[in-house]
Amino acid sequence: MKRTLMTAYTHFVHNINTLATTEDESQELVHVLQKLLLQTGTLLRIPDCALALLDASRTIIARTIQHQYGQEFPSIRVLQDEGAMSWVRKHHEPFVINRAALTLQNVPGSSIIYVPLLYNESFHGTLVASSREIESFGADEVRILTIFAEQAALIIAKARQAELAQQRARRLEMLMHLSRGMTMRLEQDALYRLVLADVRYLVDCDRAMIYLPRGETQELVPVAEWSRKNMSVAHEPGPERAGIKIIDRQREKIKQPDTEAIIVWAATHRHAMVYTPPATACAATAMNNMAQLATPFVSRETLYGVLSLWRETPFTGEELRIVRNLSHLVATALENTELFQRVRSDQEQLRAILAASSDGIAMLDNEGRFIEANAAFGQLFHIASAQLPGLEGLKLFVSSEDDVAEQGPTLVRRALETQQPLAYSEIELQIQGRPRALGLSITPVAVGKQPISLLIARDVTAIRDATRMKANFLSMITHELRSPLNAINGYLDLALTGLGGELSEQQREFILRARAGSEHLYALVEDLLLLSRADSGQLRLNREIIKLQDVIANAREEMELTAADQDINLAIEIADDFPRLYADGVRLQQVLRNLLSNALRFTPAKGTVVIAANLARLGPGETEIIAEDGRVVELQVRDTGSGIPRDFHQRIFERFFQVPDGSSGRASGQGLGLAIVKMIVELHGGRVSVESEPEEGSTFTCILPCLLA
Repeated sequence: MKRTLMTAYTHFVHNINTLATTEDESQELVHVLQKLLLQTGTLLRIPDCALALLDASRTIIARTIQHQYGQEFPSIRVLQDEGAMSWVRKHHEPFVINRAALTLQNVPGSSIIYVPLLYNESFHGTLVASSREIESFGADEVRILTIFAEQAALIIAKARQAELAQQRARRLEMLMHLSRGMTMRLEQDALYRLVLADVRYLVDCDRAMIYLPRGETQELVPVAEWSRKNMSVAHEPGPERAGIKIIDRQREKIKQPDTEAIIVWAATHRHAMVYTPPATACAATAMNNMAQLATPFVSRETLYGVLSLWRETPFTGEELRIVRNLSHLVATALENTELFQRVRSDQEQLRAILAASSDGIAMLDNEGRFIEANAAFGQLFHIASAQLPGLEGLKLFVSSEDDVAEQGPTLVRRALETQQPLAYSEIELQIQGRPRALGLSITPVAVGKQPISLLIARDVTAIRDATRMKANFLSMITHELRSPLNAINGYLDLALTGLGGELSEQQREFILRARAGSEHLYALVEDLLLLSRADSGQLRLNREIIKLQDVIANAREEMELTAADQDINLAIEIADDFPRLYADGVRLQQVLRNLLSNALRFTPAKGTVVIAANLARLGPGETEIIAEDGRVVELQVRDTGSGIPRDFHQRIFERFFQVPDGSSGRASGQGLGLAIVKMIVELHGGRVSVESEPEEGSTFTCILPCLLA
């Protein structure tokens, strides 16, 4: 870029295009230069001396003439490539005219000398002297004037360095002030106003505009504008907002393919762009004839917007650096406002969900105190939700001293105190003197360094009452069925003993089959009765010391006839000295009966079903089973049947679920057997699992912590 000259008095110290020093400092520099000129004129007896300095606008040369007696003459502005001063700026050497047509006062004269102002090889201007006598400037005068020029250049360079340092300090202070202001703005419109209100103090401009990318095409849409011509009309209250307006987001869209716009270039390439109009351009009345600076707002490789500035004079490298620093601050602030808006939107959605949920939802801190709860949760306990924050959670679940020992409150207490999840459980509570049933689940949620618990509650009193009524009805029906079944079984047993007369082989076979069918019906009634008792909360184990060998033998005897009819080998694998158990023998026999019934149903002829019992030890990660010394009983039923697909290994233990596979060709039953097996095993404190693959048979394993110490 071409450089131009200007006078020290008019433009150097106090220029509207820069952040100038104070007026006192400017006048002090002017006085120093004036004294230097007077000393130069007095020493050399030269009537006229002047200083011509580089103009910050870099378009013209301007000079003010200084008479030896302190008289000041108006400035004379000359084109940058005009005359001797241009030659001196180019060659960095003095230039002497011994027979000039005019002196510095534009009066007839004979001698003029131009001496460059050089500091560290940098050109700052010229020292000009004139005399009405010819041949006034010899080698001595040139040497003396060169010394004075060096002193003037040193003074000017130091002053400019000090001025630049002060400018940078003020700009840095303003950037810090702007940064503090941006951290307090969480609304985008307020942030736009703040940036546009302060950017013109950092970099002088005639117009400033902020663009944001919108949509999949990333069109740049103007959202806020400041213009000097709008300063007369304040669009927003407050002096700092004069001339700032929020723009209709639908006008003046700039599409990304518009590569001629430097705003698009800045957005596409993610760095600041500067445009300087050609020197031959017309007066800056149109946007295309103005200098433009565009810088993107980029944070974490994401474009948040573009700031564009316009003015008549070109932008400097220092101004570009300042605007780039500003863009980093604005990008971070825009990212923060976007995150804030997203968090606020998420919070509003969460509150709307909580308010609309029919389930009671509450959050508790690590001390078990309520942080927040929705209205439905408060309604469950007849407490206003606004009164719950800070209340200890256990107080709602323990209504009296007797409730402390109950299973429900104990589960809640354990989950809250240990920050462990509580799977869905139904507990009985007294709420305002009325028995209520609540379905609860507690889930720990890690939020920063303060874990919280999410508690979801639902009133299931009506469902509980309906379930109990159904269970009571089912229990009554099954009891009514047991009496005639017992009578049938009793008379069949009497007939088999020969009390009613000698039986032929065929008659005996018919009675045995009738007895087996009656036993099967009785087992089904027992299953229904067991489920009804479990649903009504009346199921209890009758534990006693038993021999597992006897339980297995009885179960084998029950199913032996069925196995023989299907030509299936039924085997037992258990040691004669197997330790005794403390368990409910009747329920364990029911477990084996259901497992054997399933195994025989899905095992083809010539197949094998094995009942096995072994001693085992729990693994280090098996904490859900409590067993003394880690020793447990491993009770297994293995078959060589059709197998079970892996996708159904968990679902087969659900009530009434049946694997959708009829390849075995046999009746599949009611889907209650395995559900009852799981229920009885878990009542003993154990667990049941299955290992099976299609066409490879199945192995059901019951882990029972029932060994005697």
